[in-house]
Amino acid sequence: MTAPVTSLCTTASQVNAAEIVLEPTGVEKLVVQALFNDRGRLVLARGPCTSYLDQPSVALANGRIQIRSHLSAQVGFVVNGDCAGVSLASWTTVSGRPVAAGGAVRMEDIRIDSVDDPDLRSILQNSGLAANLPRAVQLNVRDAVQTMLLRSVNQIQATMEEFEFQEVAVTGARLSMRFEFKLVGR
Repeated sequence: MTAPVTSLCTTASQVNAAEIVLEPTGVEKLVVQALFNDRGRLVLARGPCTSYLDQPSVALANGRIQIRSHLSAQVGFVVNGDCAGVSLASWTTVSGRPVAAGGAVRMEDIRIDSVDDPDLRSILQNSGLAANLPRAVQLNVRDAVQTMLLRSVNQIQATMEEFEFQEVAVTGARLSMRFEFKLVGR
């Protein structure tokens, strides 16, 4: 009699888990929406001497979200309202490890993986980009799940009372988010 109860409990706990899996194109859409929202650019420095990233593409590999983008910069001194200096451009790759943060997924352990022009690495390092990415790249999974479930229950007022991540990981070329939740309908 004890064995069937143990088996039932194990099965029940596995049934409660839900999973959302995003392919690179889905993660890329979230990154563009969160970061590259200034005419398709992520501005690092404003003014006459400016720098920005654009043309992003996202890959998922080695447990990390990798963002490759083009860096354009006007580097120099402001003289009479103009930037007296040089124009620089290079392709860059920045990456971070996805982690659960409350009901959201964000990036941690941000690093600059590559800069085609080594002279531009210091611009990226001094821009504050690595410090701002965890706040900017954030997928609120709890709200997305609640919105998705509310659309499917037309006449029932539903509230999500519990939400807990079990695992967030890049597996192969996908971002996998496993979680448990409790939705109460009235």
